[in-house]
Formats: sequence, structure tokens, C-alpha cells
Amino acid sequence: MKEVLIADNPGIDNIIDYLTENSGKMIRPRMVFLTASMTAHDPLVVRDAAVAVELIHLASLVHDDVIDHATMRRGRESINSIWGNHASVLTGDYLFASAFNLINMHGMQDIMENVTTTIRIMCAGEIKQMSLAGDLNVTEDQYLEKTFGKTACLFASSCKVGALAGSMPSESVYALEQFGLCLGYAYQIQDDLLDFLSESSLLGKPVGTDLLEGNITLPVIYALKSKDYGAWLRSLLETRQLNAQQMAEVIEVLIDSKGVEYSLHLSRQFIARGISYLDILPVNPAIKELKLMASYLLETYYQKLSHYERPSSQEVAR
Repeated sequence: MKEVLIADNPGIDNIIDYLTENSGKMIRPRMVFLTASMTAHDPLVVRDAAVAVELIHLASLVHDDVIDHATMRRGRESINSIWGNHASVLTGDYLFASAFNLINMHGMQDIMENVTTTIRIMCAGEIKQMSLAGDLNVTEDQYLEKTFGKTACLFASSCKVGALAGSMPSESVYALEQFGLCLGYAYQIQDDLLDFLSESSLLGKPVGTDLLEGNITLPVIYALKSKDYGAWLRSLLETRQLNAQQMAEVIEVLIDSKGVEYSLHLSRQFIARGISYLDILPVNPAIKELKLMASYLLETYYQKLSHYERPSSQEVAR
């Protein structure tokens, strides 16, 4: 990634160095490598496809932070909080252009079509999320549609890109794409839960940030429909401003109304559905690795979510 992004321009290189110091979990390129490994492939093509997918992911994060006025990303100051919005937008564009260049070098037209379509979906999803900001009447279907654009479509693309790079049969490409899609849904649902139930030091941002920014996620949608808690929660959220004590009370309601339990259940359903697509593919070591990766990622989340204590108002304030 660093080789691809070197510009011999201190203005951009300093930002890129900072951006790549913390590489995250690298889930998406890992899926590219695993799916491609199921058949004969050109290692350089697969490497560049994997890098391109991760660059697209990074570009979307940089742009998202500008849109959300975020000051933190992965526990560190965001690019926009250090270099400003103009430099951040251009950095995101630079990352996108670098990804396209990598794909174009190999003449991978089918991969280019998939990636560009995915980016269009991601942009439309971001606009959709903005239109739904603060809307307490958002439905579960609208939430899942938003989640598709925000996260799931790029997970699906990562698996499909690897399969295409390995020239797999169309039936296998479809099955792997669907696995990635299901994993992406489950991943985002649990990420939304962690926004409420994890410690701010682990999140790298204050607890409840999504809600404070007007992002109404699945546990809140479910709790708003509760006969016992819905009216109270709606009245509180309509104020658009929550102090630490109120946020702690909201989190308790998400637990007591079964909003958290329902969200966890739905994420497990998505994982089971995703694995069912893997089960129809020929036996291959990469299939086992994909299952292990899904289990590792999500069991790690389950562990965090099943051993939490309700955050105190002091923890929420931090």
C-alpha cells in the first residue's frame, strides 16, 4: 500500500504515512486473498486487487470523517481534524484514484465494473444515511438498506473481486459474494451495538456517538417500538441533546427492551446464512479459513457484548 501511495510530495506523503500507521483489521483484503486462493490465479493481480479494495475502504473512511465532522478515527485524531477538510477530501480522492490505477494496470474490466458499481452504492448509501439523520420513524428495512451501502456492499465486493481474480465459475462467484454480503451485515450490526456497549477507550470515540450524530441504528429502532419504553425513548431523543446521565439511561433501555438481544440474534442469522453459501462450494482449505475468520471476528464481538457492564454516566461522559 505504501509503495502504491508514495507521491514524492511531502504534502500528501505525510498524510499517507499517518493514515497507514494504523492499518486496522484488514478484513476486506484478507477476503480477496482467501477467495482468490480457491483456484489458480496470478499472485500479482490478486495482490493489487486486495490493495485496491483496502484503498477504497480507507478513502470512504476519510470522506466519512469529513461528512460526520469526526475528530477521532481508530483511537487517534482523524485526518480532517489535523489537516482540515480540503486536504482530507483530496486525500480520499487520491486513494480512490490509486485504487483505480492498480486495477486498470491489469486490464481487469470485470473487477473494475464491480468496484465502480460498489463505490456508487457506497456514495448513495451515505446520502441515504444523511437523509435519515435524526429520523425516529426509520424502519428496520431502511436500516438494512443503509447498512448495505455503508458496509455490506464492500464486504460482498471484496469476496467477488477475489473470486473474479481467480477466474472462478459464476456460481461460485455468486456464493462467495453472498457470503461477504451476509458477513458485512452482521459486522455492521455488531459495530452499531458496540457504539453503545463498549468502553470509549476501546471504541476510540465517546460512547453513543452514532446516536448523538443522528444515526438511528437497529437496537434503537427496536426499542422505539417497545410498548414499555418506546414513548419515553422517543420523547427523550426528540430533544436532540443528551447528557451523560441520559445516555446511560438510553443504554439501559436498549438492554431492557431487548433491542440489544434482537440485534445480536439478527447478526447471528446473517452469519448462519452466509456460511450456508460456503457450504455449497467444493471443499477447499480457503472455505475453512473464511469460516474461521467469520467465527473469530464475530465471536470476538459476541464476547465483548456478552460480558459488558452497563456503562455509568461517568464512562459515557468519557
